[in-house]
Amino acid sequence: MTADAATPRPSPPDRSRPNRRRVAAVAIGIFALVVLVWSGRWVAYRFTHSISKDAFIESHLINVAPQVAGTVVEVFVQEQDLVKKGQLLARIDPSTYEREVELAQARLAVAEAALDKANVDLSLLTEEVPKRITIAEKRLAVSRDTTAQAGENLAMVSRDTSEAVSAAEHDVEAARAAFVLGKEDYDRYSALFEEGSVSQRKYQEATKTYRATEAELRASEAKLGRAEAQRKQVPIAEAALAAAQHSTEETQAAVELAQLGNLEIEVGQKEVDERTRAVAEARRALALAQINLDYTRVTAPYDGVIARKWRHLGDYAHTGDAVFSMYNPDLLYVTVQLEETLLEGVAPGNAADLRVEAYRKPFRGRVVWIGSATSGNFSLIPRDISSGEFTYVVQRVPTRIAIERDERWGLLKPGMSVTAAIEHGPGDPEWARQALEQEARIERLGKPAP
Repeated sequence: MTADAATPRPSPPDRSRPNRRRVAAVAIGIFALVVLVWSGRWVAYRFTHSISKDAFIESHLINVAPQVAGTVVEVFVQEQDLVKKGQLLARIDPSTYEREVELAQARLAVAEAALDKANVDLSLLTEEVPKRITIAEKRLAVSRDTTAQAGENLAMVSRDTSEAVSAAEHDVEAARAAFVLGKEDYDRYSALFEEGSVSQRKYQEATKTYRATEAELRASEAKLGRAEAQRKQVPIAEAALAAAQHSTEETQAAVELAQLGNLEIEVGQKEVDERTRAVAEARRALALAQINLDYTRVTAPYDGVIARKWRHLGDYAHTGDAVFSMYNPDLLYVTVQLEETLLEGVAPGNAADLRVEAYRKPFRGRVVWIGSATSGNFSLIPRDISSGEFTYVVQRVPTRIAIERDERWGLLKPGMSVTAAIEHGPGDPEWARQALEQEARIERLGKPAP
């Protein structure tokens, strides 16, 4: 073996090391540049956005509850079901409320029958009372005429009787005087005729005159007797007058009694009014019973999703007890409890990035409103610093962000965690006003405007 073969040869110099170093230096430079650019953008992003992880997707989650108590006898939907406004969700046992409706209907029928009877009675009184008054007034007029005639008849009988008796008495006196004179002449001429002092003719004339005056006296006395007999007609006429007056008093009382029928009409009218009110009350009671019966149907107040079922078939539900919880999937928004130190630069209408923890790609949104009070004002135990002790705690202001709709809208659920980054800027109050109107329209109609 030679010496050259035993001695190792030196390796040639490695020229790739400087290249690797240059590549590493370039890579480090590029990485540093990327980090610097990213850091700059991140710092700029942090200074131009208000970022909070205290944010959640929310909706108007409502409890659907019956307005009457009872056993749940039918359930028509399950959790996660989509329902339409007015759709029947469940039914409360209606048997008790059906009986109440039937009872109210029976009471209404009784009240209406009583009202019909009161109206008939009032109608009869309205027709009968004026007729009774008219008849009584006519009888009173006849009775008054009869009384007046009886009075006139009494006056006439009294007057005629008095005149007849007076005239008969005068005739009797005259006849008696003529009879006395005739008798004296007769007696004198009889004596003279027996003595022969007068002629027979004179005696006969005296006798004739005597007989004539005697007859006239008897006739006058008979006439006086008849006149005296006429006096009995006066008590009869007086009795007739008294009877006529009594009849007038009775007919007057009958008129007054008939006029009391007007009071009966007033009473009848009041009875009709009372029965009318009773019918109205019975109808209100029936309407209330029917409403309570309708309340046994638990229906959806708007289009939405059944999020939770609290009562099951056979459960007893009190008035106001939640049977279902539901929300409107078209009314979703993000509520951010934004720290008060991050409010500067935030205004309604500003855009926001919404990173829902469940999904990789962020959503976009815009600020609708910033709360007018901090959340601490509405806590169950508000802060009490009256003792003078104070520890500063950053307060949070609720801020609502409207989510922009895209093809992933159906993936959003109330309660999901969100990281919200709100851009700083002057905002857009007009857009915020329209967003509030849109939200109100969804609440009212159950769906967004087309």
